[in-house]
Amino acid sequence: MPPLALLLLAAQVGGTVPGAVPSPGRYPAQCTAVRVLASDRTAPPKDMTFSSRETLDLLFRPRVRQDLQGEHLMQLKVFTPGGFLYQVITVPFVGGARPGWTTNRAAGSVDPPPPRVVPGFPRPLEVQRLEPVSGGSSSRREYELRARLPVAGTSITLSSLYGTWSVQPYLDGATEPCGPVTRFTIRD
Repeated sequence: MPPLALLLLAAQVGGTVPGAVPSPGRYPAQCTAVRVLASDRTAPPKDMTFSSRETLDLLFRPRVRQDLQGEHLMQLKVFTPGGFLYQVITVPFVGGARPGWTTNRAAGSVDPPPPRVVPGFPRPLEVQRLEPVSGGSSSRREYELRARLPVAGTSITLSSLYGTWSVQPYLDGATEPCGPVTRFTIRD
C-alpha cells in the first residue's frame, strides 16, 4: 500500500496525520474554552507562554455553558507543536446532585461522587463535580472542571518538545470537539 494511502487510512481510523494541526471547525456550543494555567499560578500569562524550567504541571480548566445533569466524560486532546496527539486526558464528571448522595448542610457541601469505571482504564477514575464560575467575557455562569498535564521530567522536557501546543475539549466520546482549540507555548 502506498505511504499516502496508509496516512489517509490512519486518519480515518482515528489517528492523526503527522504534522496536522487540529482545526477549530464547527462544534456544538456546549464548551466555551479550556483555560491553561501553571500549577503554581492563579492566572494564565498574557502571552500564554510557559517556561519548562519554572513549570511543574499545567492545569487545564475546561468550561461548559450549563450544568449538565447526569454522568459525563470530558476528554482533552493535547497536541504537540508538530500537530501529533500527545495525550488524551479523560475526566469523568457529574452535574447537579443525584439521589443517594448525601449533603452536609452544616458545611454546605455534597459528598464527592464515587469513582467510576471507564472503559480503557485499569482502575476506576475519580469523578469531578462541575464547579460554577463566572463566565470569561460575559456575565453568564459557566461550569468548570480540572485536569493536570505534567511538564517537568516528562518527554516534553526530555525530548525538547518546545513550541506552540494545543488542547481541545470533547464531550461524551463525540468525534467532533465541543469547544474551540486553545493554544499555548512551552519554551525551554
